[in-house]
Amino acid sequence: MRKWFLLLWLCLLVVCAGTAMADTLPVSPEGMSLTEALALAKDGDVIELADGVYGEPAEVFPLTVTSAVTLQAAQGAKPVIDAPPFVSAIRVEADGAAFRGLDIRFRRHGFYVIGHDTVIENCAITLAEDKWRTSSCGVWLGGVYRARIVGCTLTECSLALAGPPLSERSQGLPVLTGMFEVGEELEFFTTHTIENCSVNGKPLFYAVNQEAVAAPADAGQIIIANCGQAVVEGADVSHGSMGMEIVYCQDVRVTRCQADDCGIFGIYLAKNEGGTVYRCSTRGTNHGIDIRASKRIETIECTATACDQGIFYSLVHDGLVRDCTVSETGQGYFFAAGSGSHIDRCKVINCENGFNIQKEHDMLITGCTLIGNTICAARLDGSPTIFSGNTLRDNWVAVMAYGDVPFVLTDNVIDNSGACGIYLRDIAFSRISGNSVTGSQQDRVQIIGEMSGTRLEDLLEGEEEQP
Repeated sequence: MRKWFLLLWLCLLVVCAGTAMADTLPVSPEGMSLTEALALAKDGDVIELADGVYGEPAEVFPLTVTSAVTLQAAQGAKPVIDAPPFVSAIRVEADGAAFRGLDIRFRRHGFYVIGHDTVIENCAITLAEDKWRTSSCGVWLGGVYRARIVGCTLTECSLALAGPPLSERSQGLPVLTGMFEVGEELEFFTTHTIENCSVNGKPLFYAVNQEAVAAPADAGQIIIANCGQAVVEGADVSHGSMGMEIVYCQDVRVTRCQADDCGIFGIYLAKNEGGTVYRCSTRGTNHGIDIRASKRIETIECTATACDQGIFYSLVHDGLVRDCTVSETGQGYFFAAGSGSHIDRCKVINCENGFNIQKEHDMLITGCTLIGNTICAARLDGSPTIFSGNTLRDNWVAVMAYGDVPFVLTDNVIDNSGACGIYLRDIAFSRISGNSVTGSQQDRVQIIGEMSGTRLEDLLEGEEEQP
């Protein structure tokens, strides 16, 4: 008995000693800077911020947290951290750091978190200027577990959950915006506590590990992970970072939703198996509708306007996009590294690249209308594709096919191309037939490189068949 008593007493002494060694570091705009305090702080220390604005030149951004410290407002204070463009306000590298009662105003990222067990409580996180919206994010959780985000208000921004930052080990894995992996572990999405937060004055909805879930229509952001069925109807998740994020679900149904002016993605689905995005719209968003590493996802009767990327499918198998309209975007419809997908009866109007198809397998594009695209209406890059029954008018280049793989270009109507109706480079064993190419300002057809086994016929009335 005495032995156990002595052991308990020693444990208490260790705990008390650890507590006694923790320091409270007061910072203020007139005194020690937050940057200096972070350099001095050790695990367990508390940095208390007095009233005032913490910004350049006194502070060095990103404010990088490399120990398990707590940054909190001093009692009664309302400190503001005002970060410059292009960098994060706070970069969290340590496990177990905490942030309470702070007002974060950012122009790139509010919190960039790659440390586990991070706590963010009762903070206000705001995109400071709308001109920095593209690629901006209120809170990035990148490859971390057990974050706790409680009682926070996010304005003109929201949360984004992803896998770890890109590295050499990311080779061959699906990635997200050149920063993070999509995420190969459920725990990156399901182990967090996200409660009592708001996005643009509306509730942030977070649901995980349920057989079926239906998101409320009044949510400001929607995050659903590892659910059998995920249903979202009539929600407006505009003006966030990631408007809607649905991952690792079996049956996704997103209907009549809106996602305008989102910094990263409007409607984002990843690692899902089966689902439909129906009659949704997005305007002025970085990536409007973005589908990644999924199977059997249909996008039907949706619109994307004035986005950087309109409808984006990456590593998607057996996908379908039908009766959608994309206009005034950089990339209209972007497909890469998937297989067995179909674009049918869609419109792409006044974009830079209308259809940009890269390294897809067994692609089918039928019955589409491509008008006024300033670089290329249909760019087929190393993607075995059947491109049939489409109408292309007033584009700079109508169809560009290359990559030493077989293509079928048949029964298309191509008119008034600014540079070239059909551009072919190094394509093998392909069939180009039954196409009407009229009114090209420069060349109806340009052929460069090897064309082994390719047949080019019935291009225009009176055009001779090419070998």
